[in-house]
Amino acid sequence: MVKQLLYILLLAILMPGMLHAQKKERPVVQFSGFAMSSDSMIGIPFVHIGLRGTTRGGYARADGFFSFAVNEGDTLILTCIGYVPTSYIVPGNVEDNKLSTIIQMARTNYPLTQVDIYYWGDRSKFRPAFLALKLDKSLEQRAADNTNASLLAALAQDLPIDGGEAAQRYMQIRAAQAYYYGQQAPQNIFNPLAWAEFIRALKRGDFKKKADPQLPAHDY
Repeated sequence: MVKQLLYILLLAILMPGMLHAQKKERPVVQFSGFAMSSDSMIGIPFVHIGLRGTTRGGYARADGFFSFAVNEGDTLILTCIGYVPTSYIVPGNVEDNKLSTIIQMARTNYPLTQVDIYYWGDRSKFRPAFLALKLDKSLEQRAADNTNASLLAALAQDLPIDGGEAAQRYMQIRAAQAYYYGQQAPQNIFNPLAWAEFIRALKRGDFKKKADPQLPAHDY
């Protein structure tokens, strides 16, 4: 009886160390991949990738690519605003300790509670205040000038793009590069259809600078 108790006590002391040693022996894998949207297969920029149960993690690049070292059997959690959190378990018996994959993430919506803001204090005062409103003629004319289609077209030709447009163009370029990742992108200089369209545009005079008489003379 005493020997059995000593054996159980010794096993209880050694078992945590044995389990810890087995846990440390898990092979290290260089894990690389792309986080992509499941509906378009376009890379998702700056996805956060965390290792479950630890404080380790990182972020994907602007094109959705990531690469870091993990252990076989680790569980990765991918999160990004606008997408459902996705988990991925690193498989075992990886050849050459290198693993590459594509992880698809589904889009999601975050419903927000409706908020109604009333300048007049409450909704009941809106109707009489709106009916009693008298707009100045100068304000009406200013609104008409600001929504003039010809003026907006002229401004679009001269004004530089803003930050949102610049970011959108950059993301479109990165998405196009990711679409042809690992292969040569087509060149329109060798495309006979593109050459035919160019010759037709040249004959039409599309590249000649023309003055638009409909544009109003505004100082802007």
